[in-house]
This record gives sequence, C-alpha cells and structure tokens, in this order.
Amino acid sequence: MKKSVLFILALTFLSASALYAHDTYVAKEGDAFVVIHGHHGKSDPYKPEVIKAVKAYDASGKEIAVTVKPQENRVLLAFAKDPALVEFVYNTGPRVKTPEGWKSLSKREAKDALESKKWVKHVKQINQGSDRFSQPLGAKMEIVPMKNPLTLKVGDKLPFQVLYDGKPLAGATVAAEGVEKDSLKTDPNGRAEVVIKKSGLTIVSASQNTPTPNDPDADALGEIATLTFDLK
Repeated sequence: MKKSVLFILALTFLSASALYAHDTYVAKEGDAFVVIHGHHGKSDPYKPEVIKAVKAYDASGKEIAVTVKPQENRVLLAFAKDPALVEFVYNTGPRVKTPEGWKSLSKREAKDALESKKWVKHVKQINQGSDRFSQPLGAKMEIVPMKNPLTLKVGDKLPFQVLYDGKPLAGATVAAEGVEKDSLKTDPNGRAEVVIKKSGLTIVSASQNTPTPNDPDADALGEIATLTFDLK
C-alpha cells in the first residue's frame, strides 16, 4: 500500500477528554479513503456508527456522491472523484469521566461518574479553492472562511465566521497555531481571525459547551467545528 496522503480534518487538543486529544481526518490509502481517529497517522479503533452526515464537493462547489463503507473498527469512504472539500460529523454519544478515566457510557449507565458529556465534532477540510467554500454549506456548526485559505502565506490573517444553525455564534472559543488557549472568542457576529504561523497543515477550530440539565445521559454537550487546509 502506498504511503498515505493525508486529507486531514483534525481537532486541536481542547480538553482533557480523549476525544479532544485525537485527530480526526480523512486519509487516502492508495485508491481508497479512510476516516482516521488517532495520532500521527495511526488510527485507534472506533465504532463506525460515530461517523455521520458525510458530504463532499468538487472544485465548482457542486456536491458529489459519497459511499460510506463501515468496517469492523473504522469507516472507508468512496467518492465519485477526488473531493475539493469533505465534511462530516464525528458523534461519540455520551461519555463519562470516572476515577479510571473517560468511558463510553451514559450517566445512567455509570455508577461512579464524576463528569458526563456528549461530544460532537463538525469537521471540514478544503483541498481545492472555490468561491462556494466561502459561503455556508449548511452544517449544524461550521467555520466559514471569509477568504480562500489556500491563497494565504505565513504571516497572513485568516478571517472567518462561525455559524450555528445558520446563525452567527458569538463567544465560541477559537483554537489555532499560536493562539493561547481560551484567549480568543468570536465576536457578536460570530467572527474572528487568526494569523497563519506556518506552512503545511493548518487547523482552526471553534468550540462551545452547553449545559443539558434535562438530558438523563449527560450533563453537557460539547461541540466543535474545525476548518483544515494544507498551506503550500
């Protein structure tokens, strides 16, 4: 098998939870694509059902067909042609923190839960530029770049807007290379900007945490949107 060419849709480390400590992305293995959840190109096993709402677009911004192929502990994706943009949701369902660490259980199932939460990642990567990608694509939570990120150079600024249910999300926590943890929030219009610190893989993320007192399975919902691109 040829060395994987990574189309990375990744998460920056934002929490003590193992979910946040993992990168989630699409890697090309020969002629196939695989969703990886792990570190340094190595995937940890995951349940295929956590991968949801997979979409892909060509360089004109037109949606292209995707076939999702669940395997025992991972998911393969087949596209009509190599995608200019891929997006999907990684939804773990409820998790609890116990004295032994985080476990994939609901609050009702765990007798020794110290903390309980549901985690949802909304991941997006731009591989080829398109004016369409500077517009919302309709995800529940998404980062919309206000300029083509593939045209940027080190030292340039990337302005973007974070949307939730199609509306600007104020107060979302932004993470990116060179941004001190929890130091940057989106403004009342859901906007922020980051400075590009290096070439190569660039990851920008925005997150929010919402208490869910009426949910018997978890005390809170953690949601995060990512925008990833490879800066030449």
